[in-house]
Amino acid sequence: SACFVLPVEDSMEGIFDALKYQAMIHKTGGGTGFAFSRLRPKGSRVKTSSGTASGPVSFMRIFDAATNEVKQGGKRRGANMGILRVDHPDILEFIHCKEEGGITNFNISVSITDKFMKAYESGSDYDLIDPKTGNVVNCLNARKVFDEIANAAWRTGDPGLIFIDRINNDTANPVPSLGPIESTNPCGEQPLYPFDSCNLGSIFLTYFINTDKGKKSVDWEKLKKVVHTAVRFLDNVIEVNPYPLEQIRKVSLAIRRIGLGVGGWADMLVDLGIPYDSEEALKLAERVMSLIRKEAVAVSRELAKQRGAFPMYTFSIYKNEEPRRNSTVTTIAPTGSIAIIAGASSGIEPLFAIAFQHIVKDKHLNRTLAFFNPKFEKMAEENGVLNAAVREKVSRYGVV
Repeated sequence: SACFVLPVEDSMEGIFDALKYQAMIHKTGGGTGFAFSRLRPKGSRVKTSSGTASGPVSFMRIFDAATNEVKQGGKRRGANMGILRVDHPDILEFIHCKEEGGITNFNISVSITDKFMKAYESGSDYDLIDPKTGNVVNCLNARKVFDEIANAAWRTGDPGLIFIDRINNDTANPVPSLGPIESTNPCGEQPLYPFDSCNLGSIFLTYFINTDKGKKSVDWEKLKKVVHTAVRFLDNVIEVNPYPLEQIRKVSLAIRRIGLGVGGWADMLVDLGIPYDSEEALKLAERVMSLIRKEAVAVSRELAKQRGAFPMYTFSIYKNEEPRRNSTVTTIAPTGSIAIIAGASSGIEPLFAIAFQHIVKDKHLNRTLAFFNPKFEKMAEENGVLNAAVREKVSRYGVV
């Protein structure tokens, strides 16, 4: 497990407990997600000290500074997700918090509610609510806020959007009594409870192509077999994981959340000669993921017969169904680092370039890795168009 969510309570003890736990997780190579939505807004009165609160963004800067000093697993800086509800009074400061630099170790996302989306559709205002008191303290125009999010994302790549009500009313929230879910892991693909973790693994579709008399097709039987192995493998990892915190160990063993996903989707399409943005690609995607999901659930049910259902099964949304070993089974992850290791395209992304450089520069590491797509190389050679000049030009510009 490499992704965790930590709760951030609205007190000095709660905030700095989360900071301590973050450091412990980063030290062992994990990434952390936080919702800062419970923290009272900037300028609120603090009774105990007769001072004023500095607000969520100010504390995010402290978490960011700590991340700079604690390398993940002793090798790289840690990754974080910072989330704030769209109805928090400090939402505008949060949306723009990365534009002046700083907070570089965080992805940030706005937690979007159904109420906000309805206000957006009608072009009306929506309420900002003080999380400490529950009182309405102001209102903003939903379309104006959405425009601010889009503008900031265009300029800096952040913030993203997390549709929190959709998540909480969905299978991502399998044991509602442990919730509500407030945050996700650093890359945003895995909604998690406080002190929850997810054990992710990906099947690289690059390696599931049959070639018969020059005709290529998907090896469905091999894919099915690997799904069965992968689910068992991920369930085993839950048992042997060295958990960084006792609270995380308890939640992980109680719900046994796993996330089997895919990588190399663009590679599979290249091999099959299917354009990424075609109807045929969508149909194949549906078939691939339907098979993975169906087989993963079947294996989880089989494991429940052999090893028992996840302990909180009777409190879960599946309590009236056939018992399963794992509360969740699938997740589509970005597979950034592992795609490089697997020599494959990442996640379900298109090929953003045929040649690129992976550059890491900070005080701990200075490294550049160059990549030239092997499938393009092979195809260009077969068609007699690859020479030193073409290779040099593609390497420089990344495209043909």
